[in-house]
Amino acid sequence: MKILFTCLGNICRSPIAEGVLRKKMKAMGLTWQVASNGTNRYHKGDAADQRTIAVCHDHGVDIRSHIARRFKTTDFSEYDHIICMAEDVFIELQEFVTDKNQLQKVQIISFNDPWYGGQEGFDECYRAIATYCDTLLEELLANKN
Repeated sequence: MKILFTCLGNICRSPIAEGVLRKKMKAMGLTWQVASNGTNRYHKGDAADQRTIAVCHDHGVDIRSHIARRFKTTDFSEYDHIICMAEDVFIELQEFVTDKNQLQKVQIISFNDPWYGGQEGFDECYRAIATYCDTLLEELLANKN
């Protein structure tokens, strides 16, 4: 199974989700693949935001080696599940669609973008994503059987 988290810049929400889910999968002995990317090109090649790295570090998730990458149309065929981190991300994802059927594997969830706030926004975002990842794993494991 291959899971892709997508946000706007791939420096806040989606790297948190990638790191959290990877840690949870490892603890469960799952060998699925998880990655993240962004719909815009502004941060392509950049590290995760320092506040993202800090909140992940506080929870034992190391994302210091994360490098932001931009979504590409081939991601639709490469991943089994594509999770948009907010409605505006889904809107931007539309520019990559070449076949409406590609959207069948896309799920939209809503997490506030912590970029414009302080560390408390990143803390809140982390907690919400960690809870979501628990639910996602339960759903994926239940549907696998």
